[in-house]
Formats: sequence, structure tokens, C-alpha cells
Amino acid sequence: MAAIRASSLHHRYQPGAPPVLEGVDLELRDGEAHAVLGGSGAGKTTLLHLLAGLLRPSAGTIEFDGRDLTAASPAERQVAQVFQFPVLYPALDVAGNLGFPLVNRGWNAAAVRRRVGEVAELLSIAALLTRKPKQLSLFERQLTAIGRALVRPDVALVLLDEPLTAVEPAAKWRLRQALKTVQGELGLTMIYVTHDQTEALTFAERITLLHHGKALQTGSPEALYEQPAHEAVARFIGSPGMNLVDGEVSAGSIRCNGQVLGATAAADGRCALGFRPEWAAVGERGVPVAVRSVRALGTLGGVATGLVTAELGGQAIHVQQRLDGPVGSQARLHIDPSRILLYRNGWLVTDATG
Repeated sequence: MAAIRASSLHHRYQPGAPPVLEGVDLELRDGEAHAVLGGSGAGKTTLLHLLAGLLRPSAGTIEFDGRDLTAASPAERQVAQVFQFPVLYPALDVAGNLGFPLVNRGWNAAAVRRRVGEVAELLSIAALLTRKPKQLSLFERQLTAIGRALVRPDVALVLLDEPLTAVEPAAKWRLRQALKTVQGELGLTMIYVTHDQTEALTFAERITLLHHGKALQTGSPEALYEQPAHEAVARFIGSPGMNLVDGEVSAGSIRCNGQVLGATAAADGRCALGFRPEWAAVGERGVPVAVRSVRALGTLGGVATGLVTAELGGQAIHVQQRLDGPVGSQARLHIDPSRILLYRNGWLVTDATG
């Protein structure tokens, strides 16, 4: 495996075309499980192809273990890739598909069988080794494709391009857990590209969020959830995403609709106030809001919980809370002052303090 560093990557598909990537920095530790997360058109697949050597960046550098491989071919980089839809050799059984990269490199039959057996055991597909691809479920075919990417012990980097997109919803969790287990046991440096935040948050040690060709934040799942560095990260992470409402800082106080919500050391001026749905409550104290709907989501400790949608200053907000009391159409919103985040020009300024 390898430590990977991509510095100031820019890419256009042709001169004069809009940039697909703009100054992207990405750093992976040796053996790290990393996710690149973003919506359609964020530049995720382009970044993957640059790392694989299938494309050459318009500007910037790519290093593997400190070696500049920006102009190197895919073969020189020792990269393995798994795509959205599993591509297997239909004439070969599972063992043949798994062992193909090793046979192609001149391994002897005994060594191939041994390595194929090890990888098959790790992925729990040892019982499938004599089956042909047409006899496999889509889940089993994707496991086989993943196994083929992992079978070479000299692979420096494994790239996974939305590997669960085509898998049945019921099997996605199983495949994600299998990937996570194998990644940990083999110590693989792995990049998992996805638009699905659940996949990224449950798989990766760290996540890079791409938005319109820019890497807005890299950090742990907890950091992206609790301290999103940009409004786009705040909205993308979470279901629903972070509430962002108009506010201002005046003389050390955070204000919204004329009410003081907390204190801060930030400079005076307009800003957006960010808070997660569970960091607030609709009840009898706080800023006046108009409740638009209440939706029960389940119970916690025998008490109903749900999502309250309200309007604050003409902006819709969502609050996740207990529903053990009446929530009228006119109520008040209390936000935990220690959790309010401030944003200016889209970027996080500072935490509020109570």
C-alpha cells in the first residue's frame, strides 16, 4: 500500500472548457480508508481517473509514497479499480476471475490458488469459487470484482467508484461491512467514491467533500457533521441537513429576528447561523416560529420522537425532538447556544459560546 498526496489538482477536458476540478488537495495515509463524497457533477470520478492515471491533470501533482507519478501510466502506479457495475470474465469461474491478475503476472498455479483462497475467505465467497458469473447474484458478482482488485499484494491503491450503486438495497450494508473488514485486515489504502453520505460516513476514517470541483473539507465523519467548514458541507451532511438561517453578530451577541441567542468573539456583521435539527427544540421559549408540520419518526425510551418543520424569518427549519408535549402552530424555537455555528461568505467563522 502507499501514502498518496495530490496537490493543487486542476482539470479541464479541453482548453476553454469549464474546469472540472479547481485546486483540489487530497492526502491519504498509508492504509487509510478514505471517502470522496459529493453530488452529481462534483468532480468525483474525474479525481478518481486522475489518481488512476487514466487522465493527466491540467495542473498539479500526484505522489505515491513521495514519488511524483503525475505523468505515470496506470500500470506504473499499481492501482486497482472497482466500478459501479461488476465486470467479470463470463467464461471463467469465480476462482479464475479472482486469480486472473496473478496468472497474468506469471504466478505459479499453487501460489495463485493460495492467494485466491485467502481473499475468498476474507470476502466469504469461498463457497462460490467454482461458479460462473451468470450463476451469481449481483451482490456476489460485486464481491468477486472487489476480490479481483484486492488479490494482488503489490497494489498501492484501491479505487472504488460508487461500488454499491447497482446492488440491491438489502445487500448494501453487507457489502459495505465486507469492504470495511477486508480493508482493515489487509491494511489497504482505499478511496471510496460515492454520492451517498451514509456509505461514506460508515465506511471511511476520513472524508473529503467535493462541491463543484473544489474540496471544501477533509476530516473525520464526526468533524464534517459537527463542524462543517462550509455551508455546502453543512447542507450535504445530515438528513435533513443543517439549518442555516439569517442572523447577525452585534457587540458580542448572536442575534436572530431581534432576539439574542448566544455570545461569540466574532466580529460584528451579518452572518448565517447554523445548527443541526437535534441541537434545537420547539416549545415555549426562544425565537417565535410558525410550525408548518410535525412528523413522527419513532420512539425513544417509550417517548415519541419526530421532525418539526417550522418557519423562521421566512426560512424553513427542521427540528428533531421528543413529541411528548403539544406543538401548536405558533411556538418558539430554542437553539443550544453552545452549538450555534457562524458562517460568512459560505465559510465557518467561529463557534458560538453560551
